[in-house]
Amino acid sequence: MSSTLTRRALTRASALALAASAVTTILAAPSHAATPSYQLPFTCGQVWYGGTYTDHSPSELAIDFTRDAGTVNQPVLASADGVVSVATTLTNPDGSYRSYGKYVVIDHGGGRRTLYAHLNDYQVAAGQPVVRGQRIGIVGSTGRSTGPHLHYEQWNGGAVERAVFDGTPFRMGSTLASANCGNVPPQPVKHWRTHVTVEASGQAFHSVRAEDGTWTPFGNIGTEGGAGAVPGGVRSTAEAGVDGDTHVLAVSGAGGLFHTVRSTSGEWTGFGDVRDATGASLPAAVTQVAAASIGAELHVAVVADGTIHHTVRKADGTWLPFGEVGRPSGKAVSKVAVARVGGELQIMALSDGTLQHAIRKADGHWTEFGDAGAEMGASGAGITRIDDLAVAGTGPGDLQVVLSADGGTRQFHGARYADGSWAPVGDLGFVLGNVSVTDVSVAAVADELHAALVTTDGRVLHTIRRQNASWTAAGSVDLAGIAGAPTGVAVTGTYN
Repeated sequence: MSSTLTRRALTRASALALAASAVTTILAAPSHAATPSYQLPFTCGQVWYGGTYTDHSPSELAIDFTRDAGTVNQPVLASADGVVSVATTLTNPDGSYRSYGKYVVIDHGGGRRTLYAHLNDYQVAAGQPVVRGQRIGIVGSTGRSTGPHLHYEQWNGGAVERAVFDGTPFRMGSTLASANCGNVPPQPVKHWRTHVTVEASGQAFHSVRAEDGTWTPFGNIGTEGGAGAVPGGVRSTAEAGVDGDTHVLAVSGAGGLFHTVRSTSGEWTGFGDVRDATGASLPAAVTQVAAASIGAELHVAVVADGTIHHTVRKADGTWLPFGEVGRPSGKAVSKVAVARVGGELQIMALSDGTLQHAIRKADGHWTEFGDAGAEMGASGAGITRIDDLAVAGTGPGDLQVVLSADGGTRQFHGARYADGSWAPVGDLGFVLGNVSVTDVSVAAVADELHAALVTTDGRVLHTIRRQNASWTAAGSVDLAGIAGAPTGVAVTGTYN
């Protein structure tokens, strides 16, 4: 491993503390059962370097894996068949990651376990059976980590033991090609759906678009859905899918923030007051909200008094206090949009008609905002002012961006690629025609980009950007069931 990792400033006391805080759940009585047929927890044929260092917690037999050809967000695979016993995230009271950060433990029976830590994300849940070679997460740097790597442990009873891969004990400080090449049984097919919430007459109405392109009638979330009324009426909404459920955030006319969940069975919870749930940590009235999921966590960004604030709803339903993200370039923010991209939260904001971009890293810290409009060549495309934006993450790490500009009379698409480069904006007139829009929302659904736009003539348009970069013709959504003209729209994707 890199010299950076081998020089971690961990004292013996801190190492023991970290071990105690994270691994008490995986201790078991010693076992003399046969060793499982462990394989390197990476894609077949990939070459990884594994090392350790003095006082490595919880044992110097734990391995830190890195890869010269690229480490971050590489797939992490189960080393052997088993059942997931732990899939969780360790955080401090302020929401920052601690210890192992995002980590997974697989029980292989007979007291044998493997642990995979500092993940950027995991795709399994406790109690879930897995087979060798099945993807369980992606490499990251969450928790007590100095850089992207996979922290890996093989346990026998109550102790970490020397790791064995493909029947051979692993030698620290060496490289090894993964022989984790077995065929993984087909996983259940995910049937994706597009959820759309439309604001009209101070209320929120919801519909679902199935894979075959059919839509359910719109229903009032507050009355027909049973979530109850939002005090003061609905001003703005946001949606995000979490483990098949649909989370809806609603900003009230008085600047309150409320949250409800539609389960996969179609039932809604009552609207809950997010300001109360976060300990009244918002200093001002909310004017706009955005949301995205990372794993089982819901990330929410709001604009309040021209300033961006951020919170997280944990997997157990508890909320972290809002933290101030700030004002890009010191100017008031009118709109914010967020998306999960490769296990990180990317954020874009409109500040005085200009487009700003930043990233919340897996360890919880934020990068500086940069001028995304300049990166995408907005002025070169003849854009004088950006009025609205929406973002979604697709593919291995791309950020898709849809904009409305110049009073809503022009619409554009751009992108930020996984390598950090930007694609110039392209005019969407050939897709949408000659329209003026007042609100834009996009979502990744089965790795395609679904866009919905509210027009000044009272329509909601829907179009899809396919994986081959082609666009479907925009069509008007049937708004039957909606009372009044649409004023806003929110889109997300979930699966059954």
